[in-house]
Amino acid sequence: MTNTRAWGATIRAEGVVYNPMGSGKFAPVDPHDIAAVAAKAITGDGDALLGATLDVTGAELLTTADQVDTLATVLGRPVRCVDVPATAAVEGLLRNGVPAPMANAVAESFAAVRDGHAARATDAVAKVLGRPPTTFAEWAGRNAAAFG
Repeated sequence: MTNTRAWGATIRAEGVVYNPMGSGKFAPVDPHDIAAVAAKAITGDGDALLGATLDVTGAELLTTADQVDTLATVLGRPVRCVDVPATAAVEGLLRNGVPAPMANAVAESFAAVRDGHAARATDAVAKVLGRPPTTFAEWAGRNAAAFG
């Protein structure tokens, strides 16, 4: 979920999020949920989690447009989602000083989402913490200031 903070500048300046992932879905996860799972693994029921591989995701499969709609609701103003080619997103990363190998890796992640390879949600957070993962709407409400 924190990666969406990168949208703050274009949301504030243009009311737009540029989307290189098309209608691909993924299950964004709150970093607080990741930290809570890690803390539980280290300090809580560590023996039960020892050696376990946890695929920590959020609970809801969302598109970028879904996230943008949620942000618009939280912000109380229109925010548009504009599809762009992944190459344009990579060019933007490079212009902003992201090293080429990292920009290319990000492009691969965009393609994975766009092509449906990230469309999965797990119950790892619920199993470990005994509560559902934070929703994107909850996270967005807590982080609205990052988007203006």
